[in-house]
Amino acid sequence: MRFKVGDTVRILKWPVNGHKVGDVGTIAELTEDGDKGYMVSVPGNYGYGWYEDWELEAAAPPLVPTLLPLVPEGMSPDDLAAYVGNFVQAAQTRILGVGADQYARGGRQLFEDMTATALIDMAREEAQDLAVYAAMVDIRLARMAEAFKRQESANA
Repeated sequence: MRFKVGDTVRILKWPVNGHKVGDVGTIAELTEDGDKGYMVSVPGNYGYGWYEDWELEAAAPPLVPTLLPLVPEGMSPDDLAAYVGNFVQAAQTRILGVGADQYARGGRQLFEDMTATALIDMAREEAQDLAVYAAMVDIRLARMAEAFKRQESANA
């Protein structure tokens, strides 16, 4: 077997279940006996397809911008689901970009070699960072709300 679960691959031949030649997906599952092929999942396509080694090649995950564009009002559940998927892909791009620079350690991730207490300490620091960002966003939202109130009063 050349690939393992989680590897990113490009489909080269015999597309199935709506996949197209050239689609990039993720190895989702190996066959039970471990030597016949792979189940590939392609983002945005709910069908899975079984492929053999010669039908796939290793591929870099598709990069998506880490800052997503403004979303118009009137979102359907499908729109929201697509946004959440893009948000997760943006997080994956950060892992492969700045995260790889900060946390990759010779084929392993920093967290894999951290003690449990060191990992907990790091997570607590990240939680504090989230609180700071939440406070900064709240300050900006309060300022925006005040500006809107002044504008609404002036237009009344």
